[in-house]
Amino acid sequence: MAKNITIKNAVNDLVVIRRAIEKAGNQDTGVPPNAFAVDAGLLFQGICLLITAALIVFELVSSGSMTSIMMMSANNTEFGLLGLMQVAMVMVTLLMCLYFIVWRASRHSGQSFQDYIIRNFQYLRNLSLISDLLTKLIPLSLVVLAGHPEWVAPLLSLYIADYLVQGRFFSMSARVSLVLGMLALGAAIGQYLLHSANLLWPLLLFAGATVVSLLYLVRERLAQSAAYQEA
Repeated sequence: MAKNITIKNAVNDLVVIRRAIEKAGNQDTGVPPNAFAVDAGLLFQGICLLITAALIVFELVSSGSMTSIMMMSANNTEFGLLGLMQVAMVMVTLLMCLYFIVWRASRHSGQSFQDYIIRNFQYLRNLSLISDLLTKLIPLSLVVLAGHPEWVAPLLSLYIADYLVQGRFFSMSARVSLVLGMLALGAAIGQYLLHSANLLWPLLLFAGATVVSLLYLVRERLAQSAAYQEA
Protein backbone atom coordinates (compact mmCIF):
# COMPACT_ATOMS: atom_id res chain seq x y z
CA MET A 1 0.00 0.00 0.00
CA ALA A 2 2.76 2.40 0.95
CA LYS A 3 4.58 1.48 -2.24
CA ASN A 4 1.53 2.35 -4.32
CA ILE A 5 1.21 5.69 -2.56
CA THR A 6 4.90 6.44 -3.22
CA ILE A 7 4.53 5.62 -6.92
CA LYS A 8 1.41 7.77 -7.14
CA ASN A 9 3.20 10.71 -5.52
CA ALA A 10 6.17 10.27 -7.87
CA VAL A 11 3.84 10.33 -10.89
CA ASN A 12 2.15 13.47 -9.58
CA ASP A 13 5.53 15.12 -9.09
CA LEU A 14 6.49 14.26 -12.66
CA VAL A 15 3.25 15.78 -13.94
CA VAL A 16 3.94 18.98 -11.99
CA ILE A 17 7.51 19.15 -13.29
CA ARG A 18 6.34 18.56 -16.86
CA ARG A 19 3.78 21.36 -16.62
CA ALA A 20 6.41 23.72 -15.20
CA ILE A 21 8.80 22.90 -18.04
CA GLU A 22 6.07 23.39 -20.64
CA LYS A 23 5.11 26.71 -19.05
CA ALA A 24 8.70 27.91 -18.97
CA GLY A 25 9.15 26.85 -22.59
CA ASN A 26 6.07 28.74 -23.68
CA GLN A 27 7.18 31.85 -21.84
CA ASP A 28 10.59 31.66 -23.49
CA THR A 29 9.35 31.25 -27.04
CA GLY A 30 6.22 33.35 -26.71
CA VAL A 31 4.53 31.03 -29.22
CA PRO A 32 1.46 28.91 -28.34
CA PRO A 33 2.26 25.17 -28.35
CA ASN A 34 -1.03 24.16 -29.97
CA ALA A 35 -0.99 23.86 -33.79
CA PHE A 36 -4.49 25.30 -34.12
CA ALA A 37 -3.48 28.24 -31.93
CA VAL A 38 -0.46 28.87 -34.15
CA ASP A 39 -2.71 28.82 -37.22
CA ALA A 40 -5.11 31.22 -35.51
CA GLY A 41 -2.23 33.57 -34.70
CA LEU A 42 -0.94 33.38 -38.26
CA LEU A 43 -4.36 34.19 -39.68
CA PHE A 44 -5.19 37.11 -37.40
CA GLN A 45 -1.75 38.67 -37.34
CA GLY A 46 -1.56 38.24 -41.11
CA ILE A 47 -4.82 40.19 -41.46
CA CYS A 48 -3.49 42.92 -39.17
CA LEU A 49 -0.27 43.12 -41.21
CA LEU A 50 -2.20 43.45 -44.47
CA ILE A 51 -4.33 46.27 -43.04
CA THR A 52 -1.26 48.02 -41.65
CA ALA A 53 0.59 47.65 -44.95
CA ALA A 54 -2.37 49.16 -46.80
CA LEU A 55 -2.41 52.13 -44.41
CA ILE A 56 1.35 52.61 -44.84
CA VAL A 57 1.03 52.59 -48.64
CA PHE A 58 -1.90 55.00 -48.49
CA GLU A 59 -0.02 57.36 -46.18
CA LEU A 60 3.01 57.34 -48.48
CA VAL A 61 1.06 57.72 -51.73
CA SER A 62 -1.21 60.45 -50.35
CA SER A 63 1.74 62.41 -48.89
CA GLY A 64 0.57 61.96 -45.30
CA SER A 65 -3.15 62.65 -45.73
CA MET A 66 -4.09 60.67 -42.61
CA THR A 67 -1.70 62.74 -40.52
CA SER A 68 -2.98 65.95 -42.11
CA ILE A 69 -6.62 65.07 -41.41
CA MET A 70 -5.71 64.16 -37.84
CA MET A 71 -3.97 67.51 -37.34
CA MET A 72 -7.06 69.32 -38.64
CA SER A 73 -8.93 68.02 -35.60
CA ALA A 74 -7.02 70.56 -33.50
CA ASN A 75 -9.27 73.26 -34.94
CA ASN A 76 -12.28 71.14 -35.82
CA THR A 77 -13.72 68.83 -33.17
CA GLU A 78 -15.92 67.06 -35.73
CA PHE A 79 -12.84 65.72 -37.51
CA GLY A 80 -11.55 64.39 -34.22
CA LEU A 81 -14.85 62.69 -33.35
CA LEU A 82 -15.11 61.20 -36.84
CA GLY A 83 -11.58 59.83 -36.59
CA LEU A 84 -12.22 58.35 -33.14
CA MET A 85 -15.41 56.68 -34.36
CA GLN A 86 -13.54 55.12 -37.27
CA VAL A 87 -10.79 53.84 -34.96
CA ALA A 88 -13.40 52.40 -32.57
CA MET A 89 -15.21 50.64 -35.43
CA VAL A 90 -11.97 49.11 -36.72
CA MET A 91 -11.03 47.95 -33.20
CA VAL A 92 -14.44 46.34 -32.63
CA THR A 93 -14.29 44.60 -36.02
CA LEU A 94 -10.78 43.25 -35.40
CA LEU A 95 -11.68 42.08 -31.89
CA MET A 96 -14.73 40.24 -33.19
CA CYS A 97 -12.55 38.67 -35.87
CA LEU A 98 -9.94 37.63 -33.31
CA TYR A 99 -12.40 36.04 -30.91
CA PHE A 100 -14.14 34.23 -33.77
CA ILE A 101 -10.82 32.82 -35.04
CA VAL A 102 -9.84 31.68 -31.54
CA TRP A 103 -13.30 30.17 -30.99
CA ARG A 104 -13.00 28.19 -34.24
CA ALA A 105 -9.52 27.03 -33.24
CA SER A 106 -10.85 25.84 -29.87
CA ARG A 107 -13.60 23.86 -31.63
CA HIS A 108 -11.05 22.17 -33.91
CA SER A 109 -8.83 21.29 -30.95
CA GLY A 110 -11.74 19.80 -29.00
CA GLN A 111 -11.23 22.07 -25.97
CA SER A 112 -13.64 24.47 -24.32
CA PHE A 113 -13.26 28.09 -25.33
CA GLN A 114 -12.17 29.26 -21.87
CA ASP A 115 -9.63 26.46 -21.40
CA TYR A 116 -8.25 27.09 -24.86
CA ILE A 117 -7.74 30.79 -24.13
CA ILE A 118 -6.03 30.02 -20.82
CA ARG A 119 -3.65 27.56 -22.46
CA ASN A 120 -2.82 29.49 -25.66
CA PHE A 121 -4.00 33.11 -25.51
CA GLN A 122 -3.46 34.41 -21.98
CA TYR A 123 -3.92 38.05 -23.09
CA LEU A 124 -7.56 37.24 -24.03
CA ARG A 125 -8.37 35.78 -20.62
CA ASN A 126 -11.26 37.48 -18.75
CA LEU A 127 -11.64 40.00 -21.59
CA SER A 128 -8.33 41.57 -20.52
CA LEU A 129 -7.48 42.63 -24.08
CA ILE A 130 -10.77 44.50 -24.44
CA SER A 131 -10.24 46.21 -21.10
CA ASP A 132 -6.67 47.12 -22.03
CA LEU A 133 -7.68 48.56 -25.41
CA LEU A 134 -10.44 50.63 -23.80
CA THR A 135 -7.96 51.92 -21.23
CA LYS A 136 -5.66 53.00 -24.06
CA LEU A 137 -8.43 54.43 -26.25
CA ILE A 138 -9.78 56.73 -23.53
CA PRO A 139 -6.60 58.85 -23.05
CA LEU A 140 -6.11 58.84 -26.83
CA SER A 141 -9.62 60.25 -27.22
CA LEU A 142 -9.04 62.87 -24.52
CA VAL A 143 -5.84 63.98 -26.26
CA VAL A 144 -7.69 64.46 -29.55
CA LEU A 145 -10.69 66.20 -27.98
CA ALA A 146 -8.36 68.46 -25.99
CA GLY A 147 -6.89 69.76 -29.25
CA HIS A 148 -3.50 68.01 -29.12
CA PRO A 149 -3.56 65.54 -32.02
CA GLU A 150 0.23 65.88 -32.31
CA TRP A 151 0.49 63.57 -29.30
CA VAL A 152 -1.41 60.73 -30.99
CA ALA A 153 1.57 59.29 -32.90
CA PRO A 154 3.91 59.18 -29.86
CA LEU A 155 1.11 57.61 -27.80
CA LEU A 156 0.54 54.91 -30.41
CA SER A 157 4.26 54.09 -30.43
CA LEU A 158 4.16 53.98 -26.62
CA TYR A 159 1.21 51.55 -26.74
CA ILE A 160 3.13 49.28 -29.13
CA ALA A 161 6.11 49.37 -26.76
CA ASP A 162 3.81 48.46 -23.87
CA TYR A 163 2.40 45.44 -25.73
CA LEU A 164 5.89 44.26 -26.65
CA VAL A 165 7.26 44.59 -23.11
CA GLN A 166 4.20 42.85 -21.63
CA GLY A 167 4.41 40.07 -24.22
CA ARG A 168 0.86 40.64 -25.44
CA PHE A 169 -0.51 39.99 -28.92
CA PHE A 170 2.90 39.47 -30.54
CA SER A 171 4.39 35.94 -30.54
CA MET A 172 8.15 36.01 -30.01
CA SER A 173 10.78 35.25 -27.42
CA ALA A 174 10.86 37.38 -24.27
CA ARG A 175 14.32 38.74 -25.11
CA VAL A 176 13.37 39.84 -28.64
CA SER A 177 10.08 41.27 -27.39
CA LEU A 178 11.88 43.30 -24.73
CA VAL A 179 14.46 44.64 -27.20
CA LEU A 180 11.78 45.67 -29.69
CA GLY A 181 9.76 47.18 -26.85
CA MET A 182 12.69 49.34 -25.81
CA LEU A 183 13.18 50.45 -29.43
CA ALA A 184 9.50 51.35 -29.70
CA LEU A 185 9.74 53.25 -26.40
CA GLY A 186 12.75 55.16 -27.72
CA ALA A 187 10.81 55.95 -30.89
CA ALA A 188 7.87 57.26 -28.84
CA ILE A 189 10.16 59.50 -26.79
CA GLY A 190 11.90 60.70 -29.95
CA GLN A 191 8.59 61.53 -31.62
CA TYR A 192 7.48 63.53 -28.58
CA LEU A 193 10.74 65.46 -28.27
CA LEU A 194 10.86 66.19 -32.01
CA HIS A 195 7.15 67.11 -32.06
CA SER A 196 6.59 64.54 -34.81
CA ALA A 197 2.90 63.86 -35.45
CA ASN A 198 3.54 61.58 -38.43
CA LEU A 199 1.37 58.45 -38.15
CA LEU A 200 3.73 56.61 -40.48
CA TRP A 201 6.18 55.84 -37.64
CA PRO A 202 3.81 53.92 -35.35
CA LEU A 203 2.44 52.11 -38.40
CA LEU A 204 5.96 51.03 -39.36
CA LEU A 205 6.70 49.97 -35.78
CA PHE A 206 3.57 47.84 -35.62
CA ALA A 207 4.25 46.32 -39.05
CA GLY A 208 7.85 45.49 -38.09
CA ALA A 209 6.85 43.86 -34.81
CA THR A 210 4.10 41.88 -36.56
CA VAL A 211 6.53 40.62 -39.21
CA VAL A 212 8.89 39.35 -36.47
CA SER A 213 5.95 37.73 -34.70
CA LEU A 214 4.78 36.03 -37.88
CA LEU A 215 8.28 34.68 -38.51
CA TYR A 216 8.23 33.03 -35.08
CA LEU A 217 4.79 31.56 -35.77
CA VAL A 218 5.85 30.25 -39.19
CA ARG A 219 8.96 28.66 -37.68
CA GLU A 220 6.87 26.99 -35.00
CA ARG A 221 4.33 25.74 -37.54
CA LEU A 222 7.07 24.25 -39.70
CA ALA A 223 8.62 22.56 -36.64
CA GLN A 224 5.24 21.09 -35.69
CA SER A 225 4.68 19.83 -39.22
CA ALA A 226 8.13 18.22 -39.27
CA ALA A 227 7.51 16.56 -35.90
CA TYR A 228 4.14 15.26 -37.10
CA GLN A 229 5.70 13.74 -40.23
CA GLU A 230 8.44 12.06 -38.21
CA ALA A 231 5.84 10.58 -35.88
